[in-house]
Amino acid sequence: MPHLRVRFATQQLEKQSKLWPVVGLLGPRQSGKTTLIQTFLGVDSIVSLDSLQYRTEATQSPSAFLSKLDFPVVVDEAQKAPEIFDEIKLRVDQKRIPGRYFLTGSSSFSAKIGIRESLTGRIGLVRLYPMTLAELHQKPVRSLDFSNPVGLTPRFSIDEVIRSTQAGGMPVPAFFRDQEQRDSYWTSWLDTSLMRDLARYYGRGYDPDFAYDLCIRIGKILAEGELPTLRHFKKPAAKTRKYLSTMEEIFLLTRINCHSEGTGKEVWLLMDSGLASHLMQSSLGEGATQSLIRHFLWNEWLSSSSFQGKRAERIYFKSAHGNPVDAILNGIPFKIVPSVHAATRQLKYEERAVLGAMKKLGSKFGYILGPVDSITLPPKKGGIGVLPWGIWS
Repeated sequence: MPHLRVRFATQQLEKQSKLWPVVGLLGPRQSGKTTLIQTFLGVDSIVSLDSLQYRTEATQSPSAFLSKLDFPVVVDEAQKAPEIFDEIKLRVDQKRIPGRYFLTGSSSFSAKIGIRESLTGRIGLVRLYPMTLAELHQKPVRSLDFSNPVGLTPRFSIDEVIRSTQAGGMPVPAFFRDQEQRDSYWTSWLDTSLMRDLARYYGRGYDPDFAYDLCIRIGKILAEGELPTLRHFKKPAAKTRKYLSTMEEIFLLTRINCHSEGTGKEVWLLMDSGLASHLMQSSLGEGATQSLIRHFLWNEWLSSSSFQGKRAERIYFKSAHGNPVDAILNGIPFKIVPSVHAATRQLKYEERAVLGAMKKLGSKFGYILGPVDSITLPPKKGGIGVLPWGIWS
């Protein structure tokens, strides 16, 4: 299959399967969770709770359902029958064998109270993000050292980075040749996510039209280069927040919080730059470009951190009057600019927000991220440098 790629998460899964009797692999639907476990870990036994028959059996008699399985086993979309988790807990406590159960899910386990209580101390969790640019091209993962980019050179051209942002990192649409094919895929993907996954997770009172309108609105906000916050939605704030939070639980959205020293509000990004491109439905102007690069870079940062067993905090910075700084990584501010013009001639203007963040956070260094080919290091005593968009890819 052309979209089959070795995933960096494989190493984390192998490690967890040697430590824990239950291994959970969580991520967006169709991100390659089951394929990863079957193809790269060699687990052949699989049962999917997308099947009504299996889901009914697991719900009505979890003990009988589990007794019929061959181990090790993959239980796909395990959250759809939460009744099995107590039974898994019982069996694990009786006989703790590492790597016996692999549970995949396209929604968060931790938000389900019964699941969280059952699995505490028994499960190793791995998050699967859309593929990074390095995974797409089967390059080794780069070690994340945000404070010391010395010696790194971009492995991909600016054009390749831009193409990747438009196609995204989901295993199927990332390899489609044109936007029309990708739009067809994303239309179907979004329909399934909103009509099935979000509806199931949200529960009573769910309004699919309201959810769809929120996604369309997010696309329009992103096309302008803005960071979506609650103030952008002309909807009841409490209702909107609940829908956005539920979308986060099914991995449709990623929430980025403002640093405690800033004055900004929480913002939401889509789970993949390909989905962002689909929802923006606009020519690639500077606003749309900035949004795509923002999605691309956050996916690179979060993916690489997760696969190396590190934790990347999802934080940006916004002062009362300045422009937002896209990310605070290891205490260092990073601001994305959409063009060479902004990264060179307008550098003094773009630096203001970074300098403000540096001062507020007590950081000696800050960086502008732009469509450039080489690194401009900050002064040794402190200051602002310029890095290529794809420096971590």
